[in-house]
Amino acid sequence: VNSYSTLVVFVVHLISLESLLSIALSVAITVYLYDRTDEQDFDGSTLDWVLLSFAVVTPISASIGMAFTRRDRALTSIAKLRATSIEVYVSHASWDWGFKPDGSSGRSRSDMNWQEHSDRVVRSLIKTFVSLTRYLTLPSSSRARHKVTSSGQIEAQEILAVSAQLYEDMMEEFAKLTDLCEVLKQAGLPANEASRIRQWERFMLEEVENVRAVKRYRTPQGLRSFGRLFSVFLPPFYAPYYVQMARDLNSLGVGIAFSILTSIALTSLFETVSQMEDPFVSSSELDGIHVGQELLSNLRPRILRMRKHFFPEAQEFEGDPGAVELIKSLRGPLAKARIYNE
Repeated sequence: VNSYSTLVVFVVHLISLESLLSIALSVAITVYLYDRTDEQDFDGSTLDWVLLSFAVVTPISASIGMAFTRRDRALTSIAKLRATSIEVYVSHASWDWGFKPDGSSGRSRSDMNWQEHSDRVVRSLIKTFVSLTRYLTLPSSSRARHKVTSSGQIEAQEILAVSAQLYEDMMEEFAKLTDLCEVLKQAGLPANEASRIRQWERFMLEEVENVRAVKRYRTPQGLRSFGRLFSVFLPPFYAPYYVQMARDLNSLGVGIAFSILTSIALTSLFETVSQMEDPFVSSSELDGIHVGQELLSNLRPRILRMRKHFFPEAQEFEGDPGAVELIKSLRGPLAKARIYNE
């Protein structure tokens, strides 16, 4: 089963149009040289494979390392976002102060509706993560075509316009969290405890900036262009070596098979890099980050479970309609900007 699954993953996700082009060129040139050259005067065994490893394998391997480093960095930031957001909610929902001998405390003496207060925190957190999820799953705007073609530049501007709106929405929710912290201070929360909450808000904002940087900036464009071109066009130049192998083994099929394997190996290696360039998009579903699950579908139930613990008599939580309206308002621009991310 594992072998079958590996084969399916390889064929479906790693074989690309570049692979087919490189295979076609390698096979065509190999067959042409095999038919057109004389066996006595031809020697293709002198070709050096160092160029192939230096020009293709080394830069692609470096790109793979950088891509997975960026993915791990994004995963770390998302994990910190999840943990810190839960602590922010807990602080608003349960932290107490000003205990008196009669058993009263700052919360119990306050006229504040603490359930409603903490529900506002939940709504702000959810709206923040809705906007962040939409932001991270936008198509990439930093591919080569976005730099050198007019249509690509227009496409990039449309994507950046949507991302800017989403980012502003996130900043608005962070401002609301700050206001809610001020409410705690007005109710009597000590300054040192309020400072701790503000510090957690800062940590969340830092991690949002980290994932924004991972989304916006990619591995070096020159290195990617170099790897793409040489992984496609360098294997066909080793056709003389394939021909020599075919004649030494008295089998043209073996030479063609080796040329195909070389092209597939290099182009598939580059395809691995391409799929991990933006770890948030759907094209990287094998090793990409499931942003919606991490920030919404998995996190929201955990926060609401804590809400049930702190406020067992509370009614079912009603989500903020503004979050739904936010997605609807962006549906038009997103549909226009969300193209095939290749």
